Amino acid sequence: MWPWITALVLFCCFAAGCWQWNGQQPWYSTSASDVEALVGRVSEGQASRQIGFLVLGLYGLGLLAMPGTRAVKFKPVLFYLLLLFIIWAFISLAWSADHAQTAKRLVVFASMCLTVAGVIKHYDIRQMAQIACIASTLTLLSAVAIEVHAVAGHFPGVGLYRFSGMLHPNHQALNCGVVILSSLYLVRIEQRRWLLILAAIALAALMLTKSRTALMAIMSGVAFYWLFAASTKRAVMTLLICAWIGGGVMWLNSLDVLPSFSSVIAMGRSDLKKQDPRELTGRTAIWKFALMQADKDPNRTFIGYGFETFWTPANVQGVSQFVNFNISEGHNIYLDWYLELGLVGAGLYGVVLLSALLRWTVAARVLESPSCAIAAGIIVGAIVHGFAESSLGDASLPTFFFYTSIALSTLARPDELEDAV
Repeated sequence: MWPWITALVLFCCFAAGCWQWNGQQPWYSTSASDVEALVGRVSEGQASRQIGFLVLGLYGLGLLAMPGTRAVKFKPVLFYLLLLFIIWAFISLAWSADHAQTAKRLVVFASMCLTVAGVIKHYDIRQMAQIACIASTLTLLSAVAIEVHAVAGHFPGVGLYRFSGMLHPNHQALNCGVVILSSLYLVRIEQRRWLLILAAIALAALMLTKSRTALMAIMSGVAFYWLFAASTKRAVMTLLICAWIGGGVMWLNSLDVLPSFSSVIAMGRSDLKKQDPRELTGRTAIWKFALMQADKDPNRTFIGYGFETFWTPANVQGVSQFVNFNISEGHNIYLDWYLELGLVGAGLYGVVLLSALLRWTVAARVLESPSCAIAAGIIVGAIVHGFAESSLGDASLPTFFFYTSIALSTLARPDELEDAV
């Protein structure tokens, strides 16, 4: 199958399922006055979302039904670890704190899983990078068009502005990251230098989202990809240059030449000027509230509250009032998996993530494969991102490609490895 067909299907399905069509939102607001609207979005589904993920699931079933162009064999240990995590997520419906909410989330999760299984049957990493680049670039271009129209009507000011389009800025930042990673990989593999321009545009958009966690995650992923895709000599030279730059920054900072650390990490956001950097923009308070709520029922320590069900309307209302901030997630994916699937689910997720990273890292170094290196870079970025955000646990286009990187690691003989031998 042609990759661009799948790219267009993914773009349309996630547009219907995830986009908000009312333009640039006042995401900079820290008032809890609109918590009721947030609670409504958590507890109720949207028709467009239901249709989008229904079509996505049907497309995944179609891909699975079609004969593949290559034999698919799995590495038993990695495959069964991933399968065990998926099964645990589904059986959490049995002990969920809100069966209706868990069921809705599991339908979406099932659609994602079916389509991930379908694409790894037909596409290798190179083709998946093409799909990711096309779908995410279309999302970015759509965001630019929507943002221009919205900002023309109302510009909140430089300090409050964050590039978002039809997504939350933190989610839009991840989409920009997908464009950057896929573009840099395709430049190396297909020698399409013009993709460097696309990567530069995506980087500029990423900076405008002012999402610090996403920026750090993408930087980590790109660095990891570069180190393992480059030759040993270039990798050593890169590390030495980075060490030299780091030493220079520390020296200039000691002379008070550079801006203060707090102003740098704020990325120009006026809503963070009075925040203590050690509190991570209120995240420590969110984590404290979540753990306090979770401790009320010790029986759920190992099993959790159900897949994507800890953040019920009651908990969303409670945490928003506790931190005076509109919030509907834990801003830490490892904490969220613990709250939703308990120590068992969070432990399985960690093992799957590290196993996939080890698989791709070893393959990238032994086989000198850029394809394996980019897959490892994606997982490294996801690991870093998870410490301060939960976005890669939500159903979205970046999450889909992250899941695909993990799923591809379970293959016994991916095409990329055969080509590299």
